Amino acid sequence: MDYKIKFGILALMVILIQSALKLIGVILTGSLSFLSETVDTLIDIIFISLTIYSIQLSLKPPDYQHMYGHTKIDSVGAMVQGIVLINIYIFIIIRAIQVILEDSSRIVNPDIGFQLLILSFTINLFFSRFLIWQGKKRNSLSLKMQGLNLFQDSIRAILVLINFIFALFFKIEYLDPYFSIALSIFIIYGAVKLLIEGTRNLIDVNPISALILEEMKLNIFNLDHVNGVEELKVRASGNMLFLEVHLSVEDHISIIHANEITKAIRTLTKKYIPFYNVESLVEMNPLSGEKSTGEKVINIIHSMKSEFPKILNFRDVNVFRVENNTFLSLSIVLDESLSLEEAHEICNNFERELKMQSSSISRIITHIEAEPAIKLLSPDQIVCERIDPQRMQVIQKLIEDVLREESQVKGYHGLECWTAMDLCMLELHIFFDGSLNISVVHDLITKLEQKVREKLKIENLHEIIFHSEPIKGRTDGIIF
Repeated sequence: MDYKIKFGILALMVILIQSALKLIGVILTGSLSFLSETVDTLIDIIFISLTIYSIQLSLKPPDYQHMYGHTKIDSVGAMVQGIVLINIYIFIIIRAIQVILEDSSRIVNPDIGFQLLILSFTINLFFSRFLIWQGKKRNSLSLKMQGLNLFQDSIRAILVLINFIFALFFKIEYLDPYFSIALSIFIIYGAVKLLIEGTRNLIDVNPISALILEEMKLNIFNLDHVNGVEELKVRASGNMLFLEVHLSVEDHISIIHANEITKAIRTLTKKYIPFYNVESLVEMNPLSGEKSTGEKVINIIHSMKSEFPKILNFRDVNVFRVENNTFLSLSIVLDESLSLEEAHEICNNFERELKMQSSSISRIITHIEAEPAIKLLSPDQIVCERIDPQRMQVIQKLIEDVLREESQVKGYHGLECWTAMDLCMLELHIFFDGSLNISVVHDLITKLEQKVREKLKIENLHEIIFHSEPIKGRTDGIIF
């Protein structure tokens, strides 16, 4: 048997003993304030039984009809308890007002009532502290709540004790209905809080501070391979909290990387939401979506390289999105002999041209790196020479035959072929449908390079460089 159920049964036994004592006290004394306290205790028998049942039910795993579990029954129980208590104690208040108006307040045997209350108060105080101690020891919210409920009974019993002190030692009995009204208002206040809490849980009011959620968003955004946190939602059900996160991630991350992101998010929930048993649902969408912004931008960058001869290379090209804004970050490698002013001007021109060709980019962040350029011609330098026109036509025909065999290829332009000593190099820009996934394009390029190498049968063909470009808007080159 689960320890929560064991202590729930213990709390029920305590309440049964107290109910018997208080009921005897009401019969022997006729006190309205004693009646108010006793009614609440009698109702507690029903609700502690419901708590035990709800704990037992909440331990069941989710099923077909209750896919998020059974913990909402706690909220239903709280609402029912609140509604019943409010109605009963409104009736008791009305009865107390009638007694005041009729001036018929009488307490019989106040000494017996006083003794019974002292005994009940002692039992309540001991077991309430015991349950709260066990709740802290076992980190059980339900045990703490049961202990606090018994402790509240002890506090309310003090009011009734004061009433009996007035009646027993000072012979003042007319205060009894006033104490009954005060006690009833106190219980109605608690019942309203129960009703509000139960309603909030049933309508999925967010129990987590907005500041905590925003800090979690920031930490998730800073995880490796995460480009944006599109949505973060929570809903509570008892001590269960369901966290739903929608992320934009880098294109083509591996399953291992995705698993690392999920585990990191679960670690964050334990740090920021320690009082709930959190179940995380993480949805990852690649930045590209159906039409890859990243693919398009990267292709444009490489196609622009020929327009900026002083740019030696591009490194660390990253395209990421924050909400609806697309950002590009890259390092531009320039000749180290350039001055800072010259290098800055080249980067500015490159950024302007890139924004004109890709209006979807909100901001471009460039980092300047320097490397030595190819040295000036010297007798020992390798000089690249173009292949003669006749041989170039043969090479172009063979390459075009290979390209036309692949249905995904839409055309090409910029065929270049050089020789240097006994080495040959070939470069070509190939058109594809812009909606193709960049991973698919990469595989196609690799396959085409291999086919071209086999088709040309040039033994000293040292390097084949194929660049992929979207077909949309192209008017130059050869279109299939």
